[in-house]
This record gives sequence, C-alpha cells and structure tokens, in this order.
Amino acid sequence: MQQQTVQRHIGFLMVEGFTMIAFANAIEAFRMANYVSKQDLYRFSVAGLVNGHTNASNHISVNHTASMADLLSCDMVFVCGGFDLAKMNNGALKVWLQRLGQQNMALGGICTGAYALADAGLMDDYQASIHWENMLAAKEAFPQVHFNPTIYTLDRKRYTCSGGSAPLDLCINIIRLHHDRKLSEAIAEQFTLSVLRSQDEPQHIPLPQQQNSGYNYVVESLVLMDKNLEDPLPIHELAQLLGISVRQLERWFKTYFNKSPQQYYAEVRLQHAKRLLKQTHKSIMDVALACGFANASSFSKAYRSQFGHTPTQTRSVLQ
Repeated sequence: MQQQTVQRHIGFLMVEGFTMIAFANAIEAFRMANYVSKQDLYRFSVAGLVNGHTNASNHISVNHTASMADLLSCDMVFVCGGFDLAKMNNGALKVWLQRLGQQNMALGGICTGAYALADAGLMDDYQASIHWENMLAAKEAFPQVHFNPTIYTLDRKRYTCSGGSAPLDLCINIIRLHHDRKLSEAIAEQFTLSVLRSQDEPQHIPLPQQQNSGYNYVVESLVLMDKNLEDPLPIHELAQLLGISVRQLERWFKTYFNKSPQQYYAEVRLQHAKRLLKQTHKSIMDVALACGFANASSFSKAYRSQFGHTPTQTRSVLQ
C-alpha cells in the first residue's frame, strides 16, 4: 500500500517594501519540490496587512491569495521583509506575529523578517540570521537574540536568513529536512546550483563605504585566497603579490575582520571543505588535499577546532 504524502502549508506574510528576489527565491524552492517530486508536497498562501496586495521594494505589487487569518492554519509562515527596518516596527504586524507564535508553528524571517520576529518576542534565546546591513541595529535592539553573520540559520522552529539568494539555500535545506537529501539535490540541479550552501556559510559583507588605502588590497587578497584553496599561498607571498608588507596586510585584516589573514584564509578553506563533505562523494583525504591540507590528520585537527566535530562526523550525519 502506497504511503500517503503529507502536504505542508507554507504561508508568506508580506511586509510593505519586501525584497522581491528574496521572496521569489523562497517560494520557488517549494514550487520546485512539487515539480521534481511530481507530488503536491507544498501549497502556499500569500497574505499581508492591508489592501489585498503588498508592494515590493522594486514597486511591483504581489496580490494576496489568502487572508491574515488563513495563515493561522499554516505549518510554517515566513515574514518577508525589506530594507526599511521602520516598517518592521509595526503594531499590527507585531500582534499578528504573536498570534502566529501561539500556534506553535515554525516561523521564518527573510531579509529583515527576523527583526520583526524579534520585535514580537518570538526570537528570544534563538540563533538568527539577518541581512548584514541591519545586523548592528538588530543586535542593539534585541540583545536576547543571538544574531549570526551567516547567510541563514536553522534553530528549532525558527528559520531565518539574509536577503538575495540566501532564501533559496535556506528553503532547499528545509525541504531536505522534511524529505531527503536526494530531493534537495534534484532541486539544486534544476536551479543549476553547483554548490548548495550550508548555514555555516558567512555572509559576504562589503567593506566600509569610507574606504581607506587598504580597501582595494583587502579585496584583492580575498580574491587570491578564493583562487588558491588547493595550494594556499603563504601570507608573505600573498602580501608580495599585492605589493604591500605583511604588517600592512595584518593591520587591515584586523581592522575589517578582527582576525589575522592566516585565520581568515584557514576559515575559507575549512568552509569549502565542509561543503565538499556534504555535497560530494570525495574521500576525506581528497577533500583535505582539495583544501590545501597535506594529510588527513592535520585536516581533521583543524576541522574539529573550527566546527567542534570531525570530518567523519559531518559525513556520517548525511548517510
């Protein structure tokens, strides 16, 4: 007897000025799950506070398909925010979010959606991600929320992310949790994604707008690091290629990232290793070599120090 598929109801609560690309990336992941599986795994409801439609930041409006009350019956609701935090401080929005919170459903925040959830008291003692432009304001406003500089965060029944393409990674990984890795990989293939990013992936935060003389050198060094993961450049050689001293490079990394170039470079290589472990069938030794480690022992030691567990444990979770 064929097992009946459980259909999940996903709601999207649109806030005026939401970012279209973030919303589209989220809803398209669930639509693609239906397409790839040839089953109605998900259905959607789009609602907002007023007028039967909500305007995006690009001034295109999205029509609502449901009322706010309909969201109360969803399995999961995402708050779709935009750039303007003032629109997150909305009394009516706060009341509705608190009602949703009483349903014990999963709640998500896209772009600045996490800010609205925090304002409603629904993120206390949770880990969360928010767009880098709003990180400082969110940390100051809600010290009880643990905001991460990562592209997305899954913490119990709270799913939050930054903007842009991050909601696609978030939602494909939610689908993986609901179903299996095979489905999530098939969805990624449909979107021609070569790498599906994990929640440990840091946001690529642009350097300050008030650029000093070190700005371009730091940017160039990051590019060189990304291009030389398998055969890492010694820091003195990196500085030489940039035409600056090691001391200058170290000072600028301390200014922008509060860490040394060596530390930053090592983290970039280990993040790449984690993606390879999760998304390829390379052996641990091959992953180590691809990320610039001479042997599996030194790789495992650095990996455990960075993530708190071994490469083997990362791989075993997926099997």
